[in-house]
Amino acid sequence: MKTFRWALPLLLLAALAAAGCMLTSGQFAVTYALPDPLTVTSTLAMTSVDVDLNTVSEYRDHKKDLKRVEDLSLVGNFTNNTSSAAQIEVWIVPDASQSQLTLTPGQLAQAGTLLWGPLAVAANSTEKVDWDRSAALFVGRQTLIDEVKGDGHFLIYVVASGPGNGPYNLTVTKGSLIVVVGAAI
Repeated sequence: MKTFRWALPLLLLAALAAAGCMLTSGQFAVTYALPDPLTVTSTLAMTSVDVDLNTVSEYRDHKKDLKRVEDLSLVGNFTNNTSSAAQIEVWIVPDASQSQLTLTPGQLAQAGTLLWGPLAVAANSTEKVDWDRSAALFVGRQTLIDEVKGDGHFLIYVVASGPGNGPYNLTVTKGSLIVVVGAAI
């Protein structure tokens, strides 16, 4: 009986191999480096980044085979250069057209989705965000997954807020958006 249980799967596997149809899958990390440094220093307290994953070879080479998004992370060092506490949020805008690069806060709330945050950063300090800490801050995972599985081109906005109305002076260094994708190859 044990022989019969193994025989059928082995026959199917042999038939696929003979036909040249071996199925394999793999995971690939797509790392999109943010501008370094990325600063938020205006009275609007936000800045945009045009993210085009198609410029990353791992994404471009495997996009046609992409089956799922396994994990996401936004890592880096977030520095508050002011004497009052601040919070940082990251928003995603699926429409990456030029007209979306200079949104007002009200327009961002209408066109975008909160992706990540808030991250509290004390006055004159730096918060290092690694993979694990970033995972806890993702709130808009599905929107990013849809973009990765779609055209791979979107905008993110880094937004600062705090107890006052700013101006804020925040810096992100060594920032990267990392997406782990599962692909059938």
